[in-house]
Amino acid sequence: MASAEKNIVINAPPEKIWDLVKDPTRWHTWFEGALQPKSIQGDGGVGTIVETGVTVANIPMPAKITVVEAVPCVRWKGEFSSPASEGHQLWMYEKMDGGTKLTFRIEANLSGPAKLAEGMVVKSFEQMADKTLSNVKAMAEA
Repeated sequence: MASAEKNIVINAPPEKIWDLVKDPTRWHTWFEGALQPKSIQGDGGVGTIVETGVTVANIPMPAKITVVEAVPCVRWKGEFSSPASEGHQLWMYEKMDGGTKLTFRIEANLSGPAKLAEGMVVKSFEQMADKTLSNVKAMAEA
């Protein structure tokens, strides 16, 4: 299983970060490699289904994301599937003095060419996670 986990401290309350990260209409504005969604059913809470696209390791592909857990300002989990992978992303919030520690974890079972290039995909996941967290930090602290 390919995976990456990164975290960042953001000088903003968990509520402000939650409102940004949960909203599927805004995912493409801060999630590195995410494309504007083709369709959204829901508001980012449990049961939301988003048909979108994502670029991983410079390869664009369609993706479907289903929200399976949403505990406000604590934990959010979305399961995803694409032609080359299926897995989940997990967002965890930890309130700290003056801010929030935000952790992002992605895990995927790869198939086809993605499985053959697993090392490159994992490196891409790590870069995507770093850039995504930096984007969230910049937007939440603005």
